[in-house]
Amino acid sequence: MKAEIIKLAQDEIGYLEKSKDNYSLYGSECLYPKTKYAGADNYTKYSWELRTSGNGHPNGQYWCMTFICWLFYKICGAEEANKLLCGKLSSPSVLDVKDAMVNAGRQVPLNTAKPGDIVFRSRSGGGHVGLVVGRDASGKIITVEGNTDVKDTNSWNGGGVAQHTAAKWEWCCRPAYPEDKGFRWVHSDGKWYWQDEEGRNWHGWCKIKETSGEKWHWYWFDWDGAAATGEKFVDGHWWFFWPDRDQNECMLCITDDKGALLPWTLDN
Repeated sequence: MKAEIIKLAQDEIGYLEKSKDNYSLYGSECLYPKTKYAGADNYTKYSWELRTSGNGHPNGQYWCMTFICWLFYKICGAEEANKLLCGKLSSPSVLDVKDAMVNAGRQVPLNTAKPGDIVFRSRSGGGHVGLVVGRDASGKIITVEGNTDVKDTNSWNGGGVAQHTAAKWEWCCRPAYPEDKGFRWVHSDGKWYWQDEEGRNWHGWCKIKETSGEKWHWYWFDWDGAAATGEKFVDGHWWFFWPDRDQNECMLCITDDKGALLPWTLDN
């Protein structure tokens, strides 16, 4: 999950915001390429996709936090993304999200920042945010940020998505990624649970890596924490999860052209 979020952030490098008069929100073109920054008017596909899916973030405003929220939403789905962002998926406010994560105990020392962490800084009237994707040879933090300038590492209202090294940050927060919490499969009373080292069950959607191999699969866990099997109506859609009691139990499925069940991997 964490690796997927980082990869998606890096894939978005080069995206430019649009003018409100330019309704093509996709692609790297912008209507006014000669403005101070790469784009114009703070209109992006990130705001549009979050807004139209019912998760806030109107267009035409600062969108650095919107970009981070979009990354988690695209990879994890709304329910899980909201948990990882401490209930603030719908908030475009940098400091609002920062405060929620700090209050939830997710803050870690800035000098321990590692890939997947979210870093924040304040400014008069707001703040800026970035996703940590690595460190350079000297140990400086490398981030991918939205609403930033390609060259200015400390820009908080640039026109695109860019990667920066050694920008100024004040706080670092670490989302509670499942792979960081020692989650493991637990079988009880004929049901499977995805449980952390403290005995707490996962709820909602989750991507989980095979115990042997490199493939990842989608699962959905109900409010008791039990993994879904068979047909389930979730998030307004019907889904089918592997029903048989074998190594594929509970995986989200697709079918081939003959109707045979296949596990739904990240390659599908």
